[in-house]
Amino acid sequence: MSPGLLGATLLVGIHGATVQEVVDRAEPGDVVVLPEGRWSGPVRIDKSLTLTGEGTLAADGAGRTLTISAPGVTVKELTVTGSGDDLAVPDACIYLEPSAQGAVIEGCHLDDCLFGIWVHETDDIKVVGNVVVGRPEAARARKGNGIHLFDATRATVLGNVVSGARDGIYVSVTEDSLIAENTASNQRFGIHYMYSYDNVIRDNVTNHNSGGVALMQSRRLTVTGNQASHNERHGILFRDLQDSEVAYNRVEGNAEGFFFFSSLDNQFHHNTILGNQIGARIWAGTERNEVWGNAFVGNRQQVYYVSAYDQTWGTDEGGNYWSDHLAWDQDRDGVADRPYRADVATARMLQRYPSSVLLLSSPTLELIRTVQRRIPSLRVPSVLDPEPLVMRPGEAP
Repeated sequence: MSPGLLGATLLVGIHGATVQEVVDRAEPGDVVVLPEGRWSGPVRIDKSLTLTGEGTLAADGAGRTLTISAPGVTVKELTVTGSGDDLAVPDACIYLEPSAQGAVIEGCHLDDCLFGIWVHETDDIKVVGNVVVGRPEAARARKGNGIHLFDATRATVLGNVVSGARDGIYVSVTEDSLIAENTASNQRFGIHYMYSYDNVIRDNVTNHNSGGVALMQSRRLTVTGNQASHNERHGILFRDLQDSEVAYNRVEGNAEGFFFFSSLDNQFHHNTILGNQIGARIWAGTERNEVWGNAFVGNRQQVYYVSAYDQTWGTDEGGNYWSDHLAWDQDRDGVADRPYRADVATARMLQRYPSSVLLLSSPTLELIRTVQRRIPSLRVPSVLDPEPLVMRPGEAP
């Protein structure tokens, strides 16, 4: 039975002078309402009830504004502000203790928070439709994360808007959880994963951050439908990512669209990598990945590849689309008549001298490419796509 369905409704200011006094008086299942105005925290909820209202709960820099220690608590449509500034404690506007299983934080507005919502070893929680604003003017070293999950299981973080924190949504040692339809901007990382398994990251928007999404030391993630645009560094970073699927994402206008570092045994397909300075940077032991059906379009340098040997992209499902690939499709099977090789030397020339794009199809460059194909020792190791697509996936013939 939902908390508050059969319980009493208690108003702060009528049934008690302070929020804590009314919470202490309430019974499990009751609804505690904050009328308009500013009400002082900190507050601790140690029974299953609902806290809501048009008022503002403010700690004015005194520790954690709201701490939840009971299961089945709902906090909704409330403004919570003014946590302390101790990173070690840590201070937060809403802090969920391990005993707060099944807590729901919904439709709240949080601002001036060191950490917005901290979920600590808490299972089955829902953080839905909140607006979290950190401390945009503070130095990065003095900020916490907007939504911080530590050792959570079966968490749902859905439809939140986070800005001005250190990382928008930080996920550590968390399993079987959903991070979806969130928007994160003006932070270090929009979404940051560490040591987390079996999670779904879908339909999030990360823009104008230092990095859009960072997936590190994690396994079996499903990363689909996300948009990462106009981030200072990378759209999506993969560091020590394994056994994951990354599909139907769009990375646009970043310094680097994808950044691969020591990531193995993943599937990357049907992503759009558009208008970045570097489409994909591939570094340090990234191999055994299946890469097909992606569209690399209008990146200043399609691939920056560092290795001692070639890497082949494409599977039985087909190759990838490369907007700079000059080749015919004489049999009209949708596959170019010659392989695509990421030409690192030409890419670097284009990066230094953009006007040299006019020479891409010149006889001299064609001669250099022909010599490199016939004398492998003259080639720089690069990404090879044996069956590149002549049209972007999804385009009509």
